[in-house]
Amino acid sequence: MEALRFIDKLSGWLALIGVPLSLILAIVVVYDVIMRYLFNASTFWAYDISWMLYSANFLLGFAYVLRERAHIRVDVILNLFKPRVKAGIEAFFLLTTLLVFCAAVVGLGIGFSFESWKIREGSMLTMWAPPVYPIKTIIVIAFLVFGLQGIGEFIRTLKIIIGKRG
Repeated sequence: MEALRFIDKLSGWLALIGVPLSLILAIVVVYDVIMRYLFNASTFWAYDISWMLYSANFLLGFAYVLRERAHIRVDVILNLFKPRVKAGIEAFFLLTTLLVFCAAVVGLGIGFSFESWKIREGSMLTMWAPPVYPIKTIIVIAFLVFGLQGIGEFIRTLKIIIGKRG
């Protein structure tokens, strides 16, 4: 299906956006550690930048990890079942947990994100108070694509249940 391929590509693109954030995060942390311990001059901005980069990095990877079936799973009992039963159980949990959770986060997050942009909300964690509206927007986008990938995985499990493998 063309829609499933598009969702898979979208998940991959989002993850690719997150990849360089790991390098930037490492640079920020190393810089801050060097400044703090070698020059006794800690930065006022590194903490905020670090949590934002880390958050964006893992949020942008959610859908990709689901696509690759790389989330941590405990399959001890699930592996005892035949593929169709296993797919049925997975379909049930995709619908009742993942998709419901993603819908809730996106539904509530849109309002929070919009309000944050409207008031130009800043972080209250440090005196620097950098803007938090970009990360709130990333949360919504990430969970939207995560939910789309969940729908794609649900369709794939339905194909297994009805006996189509493609």
